Amino acid sequence: MKKILSLVLALTMVIGVLAGCGGSPSPSPNTPTRTDVNVSINKAFTSLDPHGTPLLQDNIVLWQVFSALLHFNELTGTAEPDLAESYDVNSEGTVYTFKLRDGIFFHNGDPVTANDVVFSLKRCLDPNMGRSIYTAAIQDVKALDDKTVEVTLKAPSAPFLVNMCYVFVISEKEVTEQGAEYGTKICSGTGPYMVTELDPDQKIVLKAFDQYYKGKASIETVNFYIVTDSAAGMISSESGDLDWYGCSAADYARLSGDPKFSTEADAANHITYMAINPTANEALANEKVRQAIAYAINKEELNFAAFDGLGKAADFFYNPDWNVGAPGDGFHYEYNPDKAKELLTEAGYPDGVNVGKLLCWTGGHFEVCATTIQAQLAKVGIQCELEWNEQGVALNRGTNMDFDMIVSGFACGGDYDEIRKRVYSTSTAAYIKYKETDYDWAWMDNILDTASATTDPAKRLELDREHSDYILNTATQLPLVHKCVFFAWNADLNVKNRPINPIIYDWSWN
Repeated sequence: MKKILSLVLALTMVIGVLAGCGGSPSPSPNTPTRTDVNVSINKAFTSLDPHGTPLLQDNIVLWQVFSALLHFNELTGTAEPDLAESYDVNSEGTVYTFKLRDGIFFHNGDPVTANDVVFSLKRCLDPNMGRSIYTAAIQDVKALDDKTVEVTLKAPSAPFLVNMCYVFVISEKEVTEQGAEYGTKICSGTGPYMVTELDPDQKIVLKAFDQYYKGKASIETVNFYIVTDSAAGMISSESGDLDWYGCSAADYARLSGDPKFSTEADAANHITYMAINPTANEALANEKVRQAIAYAINKEELNFAAFDGLGKAADFFYNPDWNVGAPGDGFHYEYNPDKAKELLTEAGYPDGVNVGKLLCWTGGHFEVCATTIQAQLAKVGIQCELEWNEQGVALNRGTNMDFDMIVSGFACGGDYDEIRKRVYSTSTAAYIKYKETDYDWAWMDNILDTASATTDPAKRLELDREHSDYILNTATQLPLVHKCVFFAWNADLNVKNRPINPIIYDWSWN
């Protein structure tokens, strides 16, 4: 990977030098010396379909290319106007009318119409789509005219506006033309950048879109390089080949002392968690064994092992500082190895038990957490074997409940209601299919639906807390740590980092 990255960048530099021999005038003192930026992605890119992929390495690109009716500002935690310049809602809170901006276009030059918005929302109603959770409240959607979209909800929905930030608007014509290949070929969004080159294993190139409604981006070319190896990332950063690097804690510490770089460590709206399959084997079918596992995990130790203590031990899935409706108190697990041993004895395993395999994928903090958890469980007499798969294989096994235990994670969207993606009975992305267990999945569905339709924030929080308590008591899904993300970038580049999805449109060169 190092050689490939260096060759590509070296060739780019040579071409730039040759182009500069043509006698072009020197830039004025007020003109930025560069209009391109080289950015790292730490895993192979998988899809340009903004409705189908939940992966962070895909979203870092998708957020530059696509737009939605509204935009979720991670820095303020609010839903802001985007393709929709305004909206109205009826007195019952069940009908939203969105008015589209004038002068918004797809990258292929086609104007964005209300029919494209209707198509996009209806496409996400399909439970097989990765973003179907965000349209769960919708009863119907229709175009009133070319610039007006009416969305009717099944009931009032407190998280609806935040959810609309995650349903990107796509071209109905392109989806129809590309068919099953949509997502694997270059397609059109409405964002500040358009895709001009797509090599999922090596490089993705974006160019600034001239007709973007906010104006053309000052950084005209964005080169995303797939850098899966930390050593390659460090070499490429220190040599100047990479301008912005999402790095590890160790690399962050090293680059922080170098004046060529600006660095930042940000708490992220992300949860690393462990799912435990209660149908996997006899031991894990026992609730007390699963609860023993929960009490045996030292989350502070995980935080220090993975993030040098800069993350945050997680008692709950959604950090209440970042997510509407997320409980900040209620039932949770504190590290208590003695309690873990007591529960094992009560479960009929006073001498310990083998609970099977702990699945993870290699690289990054997930691997560190899995290895640390294995050692922590062994201290109380719980044995497990580590099992590694490539990320895509592990995720697929997760959604098919083909595991004993798994360490995974997800970026939180800003509202607790998003947890239905992990627990709701119709979710295809859930790791634990509660319909296949003895737990009351119908009650869990109902309480989430009731909370979502509750406009009183205090009452909604009470319901969400009740739901959280129930899930955590099952010990089938255990929050571990809210991660810290580390960035290092060229000191001449003006960057506004966001915890999950950087918006490169906001960047500029000195």
